[in-house]
Amino acid sequence: MRELMDSYDVVVVGAGPGGSMSAYASAKNGAKTLLIEKSQEIGEPVRCAEAIPSLDDFGIKPSPEFVRNEIKGGFLFAPNGKRVTVTQGKATGYVVERKIFDKFLAIRAAKKGAKIAIKSRVVGLEEEGDGWNVIVKHLDEEYAVKTKIVIAADGVESNVAEYAGLKAKKNPLDICSCAEYEMTNVELLDKNMMEFYFGNDIAPGGYLWIFPKGDTANVGLGVRGSKKKAIDYLNEFLENGLAKDRLKNATPVEFKVGGAPVGGPIEKTYDDGILVVGDAAGQISPLTGGGIYLAMDCGLIAGEVAGKAIKNNDWSEKVLSEYERRWKEKHYECLMSHLKYRKILEKMSDDELNALAEALGDNLDDIDLKKFVKRILTKKPSLIKYFKDLI
Repeated sequence: MRELMDSYDVVVVGAGPGGSMSAYASAKNGAKTLLIEKSQEIGEPVRCAEAIPSLDDFGIKPSPEFVRNEIKGGFLFAPNGKRVTVTQGKATGYVVERKIFDKFLAIRAAKKGAKIAIKSRVVGLEEEGDGWNVIVKHLDEEYAVKTKIVIAADGVESNVAEYAGLKAKKNPLDICSCAEYEMTNVELLDKNMMEFYFGNDIAPGGYLWIFPKGDTANVGLGVRGSKKKAIDYLNEFLENGLAKDRLKNATPVEFKVGGAPVGGPIEKTYDDGILVVGDAAGQISPLTGGGIYLAMDCGLIAGEVAGKAIKNNDWSEKVLSEYERRWKEKHYECLMSHLKYRKILEKMSDDELNALAEALGDNLDDIDLKKFVKRILTKKPSLIKYFKDLI
């Protein structure tokens, strides 16, 4: 492959939303950029519920090409069926078709000058001078691609960050095991509202979702530390769960599995000539498992920092530390707050989750965690043991 025989300023590994945004920003800022993707088709396989709170923040107009539905809020269900309606704020957004959206982002990067190598797996990194040889396997051939900066956006496995000497391996107990059907003939409560189901028998250590997607809906869940497989919990919900009557005629058109690293960000996301982005960096909400927006935003920052470093002919650890400073200023406090709340929820019994839902009431205008706590402690003081450290 011609792209693998050249040398580059920046090599981005992984053409998910984080990687493509990195390549877009890097190329836009004048760096000669290569985006490497191990799959033969960008966007495949999908391992995600496909919801994103905003596209406008990235200058991307919502297009029917890849937007399948506009979301105006969500219904939260306690184990006993108590429903809390959330509207506005971060509960709004879009459900996209990742197979098309991811390819759109990669094409967007290519239009800025990034080259793309598909069906190409990075199997190693070798230091050479003040840069890297990126060892790539493509169709049983190995290539050494020279570059100055590597952006590791290779997902939860994060092998590239490890090759560079950064500690990126996730604790297995912090990986949410996910299973999802895309289904048709789902009877929705509201075609513009997401549904979330909580309970230790429904999805221990996680939750179950139903996300409307036009003619179909994504019905899936994530579990942690469970005795059974994620797919077993999902099939049980379809047969006997709170929404069984609305799912009785539903039939799958696609099955998806994956892992979400919900243990918070890795300790360090940069070093000499290396930046780590998206799931590889643990830039995913520990509470919701949502990561598309975070990956895109952090990828944008990574690409900008890399492009500037190339212009200034300095890609040292000190210079690239700007990336971590910038993304942490925007997202770190929120990520760590979500981690605290996740740890609280997973300690609660189903009765306590029911009490929590009662305390929240029927309607919330936004997902404001501080407002949540005040309301909970006013109406259900018995739950104070969980929230006392957050007051």
